Amino acid sequence: MVEAIRLGCRVIGVDINPVAWFITKKEIEPVTLADLDEAYRHLKKTAGQRILKYYRTHCPAGHEADVMYFFWVKVVDCPNCGWEVQLFPNYELSRRDHANVVFCPQCLSIIETKGYQRQTVCPECQTVFNPRKGVSGRGVYCCPNCGHKERLLDAVAREGEPLEMKLHALEGHCSTCGRFFKRVDEADLALWEKARAECAARWDELLIPRQKIPTKGRSDPRPVNHGYRYFWQMFNDRQLLCLSKLLEEILELPDRNIREFMLVAFSDCLDTNTMFCKYEAQWHKISVFFGLHAYHPIERPTENNVWGTIFGRGTFTRCFEKVRRAKEYCLKPYERLIDSRGKRFSKHTGKERIEGYYVESFQGLLERDRAALLRCTSSEDLSFIPDRSVDAIITDPPYFENIQYSELADFFYVWLRLALKDKYPWFTPEYSGRPEEIVHNEKQGKTKDFFSRGLQRVFQECHRVLKGDGIMAFTFHHNKTWAWEAIARILLKSGFYISATPIVRSEGKSGFHSSEGNIRYDAVLVCRKRPSGENESQWAGIKKRILSDSVDWTRRTLESGVMVNRVDVFTIVMAKSIEYITKAW
Repeated sequence: MVEAIRLGCRVIGVDINPVAWFITKKEIEPVTLADLDEAYRHLKKTAGQRILKYYRTHCPAGHEADVMYFFWVKVVDCPNCGWEVQLFPNYELSRRDHANVVFCPQCLSIIETKGYQRQTVCPECQTVFNPRKGVSGRGVYCCPNCGHKERLLDAVAREGEPLEMKLHALEGHCSTCGRFFKRVDEADLALWEKARAECAARWDELLIPRQKIPTKGRSDPRPVNHGYRYFWQMFNDRQLLCLSKLLEEILELPDRNIREFMLVAFSDCLDTNTMFCKYEAQWHKISVFFGLHAYHPIERPTENNVWGTIFGRGTFTRCFEKVRRAKEYCLKPYERLIDSRGKRFSKHTGKERIEGYYVESFQGLLERDRAALLRCTSSEDLSFIPDRSVDAIITDPPYFENIQYSELADFFYVWLRLALKDKYPWFTPEYSGRPEEIVHNEKQGKTKDFFSRGLQRVFQECHRVLKGDGIMAFTFHHNKTWAWEAIARILLKSGFYISATPIVRSEGKSGFHSSEGNIRYDAVLVCRKRPSGENESQWAGIKKRILSDSVDWTRRTLESGVMVNRVDVFTIVMAKSIEYITKAW
């Protein structure tokens, strides 16, 4: 949608998930930067000041300082000896420039060492320990007192609720001393208790999601099997209190458009302000919750500063800055280029602007430039679009069982719903999932046949609205042959063939899903209306053509400087196979 509007197209956007609909709406909706800045300044003076008082501490030199991150650990009582086990997977806080910051497993004091020392001695209590060898890992812990081993899930089952957490350290920023780590002191613990008390006192009026985490037909049993029953349990009391204060103040903003842009920033900051985030010791910042497409409970959570300091990742301040940069880009788009000397530079692209003007009907699209028609509904019914009226369809269909979209989107939906349920009817239901959502999920009774039939109805509607010389394009990858066969069969039944399958990198070199054994490349399936113009004689040499093209694209990919593994080659071969088979069909 963004790129099409940038090119001056009239666009139609359809998605069944309300979160996707809302984000797209704000990506293309115009706003003035001055209005955004004014609203941010107002929030900073109101909610920001009230939130920051819960993230204050003193640096080791005694100066007043801001907390960037609080470090927590889950604890469990050993069923064999009764020892309280702190479930540390390791005892490291930071690895930087050959200096490591670790903490003692016995007294929790902070220790700085020159590089990694396998035998680290605590100067306070003389405990000798390996900073990289904790008591928990791979879903099991070992009691340091008696050696008893137990699965974490068994410990959760015994407790009947999420495991208790204890605060043990923090990272702060002092305007005089810079960044620092320290063991929490009595004042830090007292501040936590103050936040807990206010959260308890205001519980009934807090603006937080109260829904249970859905269990029926759930694909990922986490976080339910770790004892979490409600979405609010994925946050601690200080986070709930501060997020509620922030959301309350956002909803007081008088302008609907500005209010919704601030909701985008708010929703974004949820990804790093939950007790499902960990601290990346090598990179000195918090990890995002959904870096992986899963609910992944951890033993040593990191609590972020909700509003934010000078440094830190994923705070509301940082998320607002991202929104502002995005809208600044929309006003004056540019390309990042490399000159003949290898130097990077940005080139603005003339009079382009990314601004979509909303219309209510297809007829409205024809009446003005850069018009945008957005629908939050299933693409199985595109009856609001006339036959043979669309030049191009660019889409991203669900990948069978790979991703359960609404199950993941619910985390954001339950918060956005608090603000949007009275404005948009698709935010009225308790959850983002819809019965007609096209995914492959056997636990919901959504079989491969259900998925294939639904996707075929979508593609048949695409075929109906597409002009005779139009194209439909989408990226696809899967590590199973049956999925490639299924997508080819669905396209053929819908009246399409695949005219080309260029291969593109889908994951960045440092992406969470770029590790060895994962698919790192997508095939762009460029589909056209049948017939293909091929003839029956093409069948005779089809294997040779598939092989030749696969070798060529594998070479191209290797020449781009990125390694190719077996799964990447599989993606290339499957893409070329279904391209030539559908052409000849």
